[in-house]
Amino acid sequence: MAKLVTSILLAAVLFTPSLAVELDDHQAAVWQMEKTYWKYVSTGNVEAYVSLWHDDFVGWPCFSWKPTGKANIGSWVEEIRDNDWTLTYDLRPEAVQLFGDVAVVHYAAEYVFGYGDGTSKGKGDWRKFTHTWMKVGNEWQIIGGMCADQEPVRTLTN
Repeated sequence: MAKLVTSILLAAVLFTPSLAVELDDHQAAVWQMEKTYWKYVSTGNVEAYVSLWHDDFVGWPCFSWKPTGKANIGSWVEEIRDNDWTLTYDLRPEAVQLFGDVAVVHYAAEYVFGYGDGTSKGKGDWRKFTHTWMKVGNEWQIIGGMCADQEPVRTLTN
């Protein structure tokens, strides 16, 4: 009986997908920047949020119909602040890869807007993010990025 229980527990450990990505110290430092990004968003700290972006950034934010630069990147955080909305979020890191002073981060995020009238929007809506960070001096800055709805993966035949 003990062997059966041990075998079942071992199988559960071996065949259960990992819920966390293991990061080394350098990868963890970049992942910490993503967590800082979301802290600034949720607190409506537009100035700190915008400081995370390189002046030459280009990317495709969730709120934009086409790629954009740094000039308007803080508009959605400003809207959260100015309307006194709340924003809660859940982050799921998928991959962090460093290439010297450049890092590519892939993750999923669910974020929920809470409005003054008691309604909310976004629960259960996961989005996938890619941010490319570059180390400038001692600071990491976002130089590129992409956000999209997390839809079921489709192949060319379905």
